[in-house]
Amino acid sequence: MDIMVIDRDSLTNQLIATKLEAKGHTVVACQNKNEAFELIKNGSFDCIMVDPAPLSEAKPVVIAVWRNIRSAVKPYMILLSKTATTEEAILAGTNDCLGKPLSAQEIETKMQNAERLMEISRHLARDDNVHSAGGIIGKAAFNQLFLSATDRAFRYGERSFIVFVHMSNYDDLRVAVGQEALDETVRKLNEKMTFMRRQSDVIGRLGEKDYAILLQRPQFESEPLDAINRFCETLDKFHNAFTDKTAAPTLELHLVEIPQGAMHAECNVPVAHVETAAGG
Repeated sequence: MDIMVIDRDSLTNQLIATKLEAKGHTVVACQNKNEAFELIKNGSFDCIMVDPAPLSEAKPVVIAVWRNIRSAVKPYMILLSKTATTEEAILAGTNDCLGKPLSAQEIETKMQNAERLMEISRHLARDDNVHSAGGIIGKAAFNQLFLSATDRAFRYGERSFIVFVHMSNYDDLRVAVGQEALDETVRKLNEKMTFMRRQSDVIGRLGEKDYAILLQRPQFESEPLDAINRFCETLDKFHNAFTDKTAAPTLELHLVEIPQGAMHAECNVPVAHVETAAGG
């Protein structure tokens, strides 16, 4: 990724740059915020790390960064701070925070989250819309809900989660059973996914092999994990209902938090076993 670090502490800039460049990232470090804003205006960064010091409030600096971004997909922004909590960082307009003194493990985790969310953002923004059908909205409409969920996180600290569902054997099924039979399997899968969601959940079709379920405003801490457990169990039963298993869909599910990009759980169908993501 192309990363910018804005910190008046040259040692912090050097430490972050050294660790990230060792992982293959390209890093531009700036001690002067005005110089950084000009580079942001004329560049295209995937991730921006910023320490607002000497200001005590991060919001003005974050707003200044946003005003200079020309890219249609906003970069992942990390607040560098000795005291800020994740909730405070999100309300300040960033995706997450990185505590000082810096931890190599934490830097790596945040970068994994950033890469994941940027991949999601770019995929959703790509102009290859899949249209809505049968209670499942199209990709462009789902992208608008994704952007709205991100905005609500920054404005109100509201957490959202997305369960991504990928049919990993789609191409194999097309060869094995033909396009017409595959279309019928997809139609039944659409019905099953529409049935298993809560009324407040929104399902989108992101491509011929991919779906996403937006879990809006969870009321309880365990609710997102309960949801992916429930989805796995339902889809496992759906898979097992196929008498000819060579015609049954194989599915991969991942639970991702917005706006951090952390993956909290994943499971595979037909093996409906949920694994909690370590360090997510």
